[in-house]
Amino acid sequence: MHRITEIEIGTASVGILGDPHLGRAFVRGVSLEKRGLREKMVMDDFRARLAGSGVYDVFICMGDLFDRWAVPYGVVFQAAWTFLEASLQNPNTQYVILGGNHDISRDLEKKGALDLFQLVVQGRENVRVVRHTDNGRRMKVGGKMVEFFPFHPSKPADELVTGEIEVAFGHWDTIFGDGNLIPTKKLAEMGCKIAYTGHVHLPDEFTRDGVKVVQVGSMQPYAHGEDNGEMYVSLTLDEVEGQDLSDKCVRVLLAPGERLDQEVDCLQLTVQRIGTNDEEAEEVSMGDFDLMALFGQAFEAAAVPDDVRSQILTRFEETRVAE
Repeated sequence: MHRITEIEIGTASVGILGDPHLGRAFVRGVSLEKRGLREKMVMDDFRARLAGSGVYDVFICMGDLFDRWAVPYGVVFQAAWTFLEASLQNPNTQYVILGGNHDISRDLEKKGALDLFQLVVQGRENVRVVRHTDNGRRMKVGGKMVEFFPFHPSKPADELVTGEIEVAFGHWDTIFGDGNLIPTKKLAEMGCKIAYTGHVHLPDEFTRDGVKVVQVGSMQPYAHGEDNGEMYVSLTLDEVEGQDLSDKCVRVLLAPGERLDQEVDCLQLTVQRIGTNDEEAEEVSMGDFDLMALFGQAFEAAAVPDDVRSQILTRFEETRVAE
């Protein structure tokens, strides 16, 4: 599991939390009886990390607090309540939350999860949400000048670096990304020696243009390729036999002619033919899970008018087909 990056900036201790992606729905390859387990694991992990945040002078969430600009209200309020609890219990810890690309809508006029989160926590002086619309993104940490660079949907990253800084925190791409590529040349010109970035889910570090770049990695791995085998594992058919995989997301690698004909107790199950990049989710049996019947029961209980029922069912079918 990915860990909080712990660093020292001058005289200050800093905890860095990679992208949490709260509100992400795990459905593909997830059996009905396991639905919701992975989401709970993510939220429990998030709450545990905030519960231990009081050991730091500054605690930074590197962006993508939410998986999408619109997530269920319950997810927003759990996130806000968790930060409020932490900030109340640790008044000497400064909390900083960067806006990420997942936190805003492409339609910038729309208000979403991060806006609601910010509205709930805005009364706490030691909780600071840093958005692309903010001008004041600089602060002294441990006697050094630090600047925060949330994802900006329209301005190139290098245009946002305008003053001398010693340490930078951003939500940048590191290899591709056009306007959002980490501006190491500009950072170096401004005296920055080290930059930390979220956005890229796999932890790594490298030096470019004289700037050490640290990819802190996401709070948890969310896909194969973002993990070292702790949660997401790829196994051959023979390797699956006899293993306890109940807390793993499993990809079974099938040789030509092989077929997965056994049940695998795991969080998520996909199969891939060796020699291809095509990954298929195991079919999830819906059994007696009849959505239309459930809709009908709910409509009857709430006495929903026929015309409203029709609109809801039409919208549901359009969405189901689109997915």
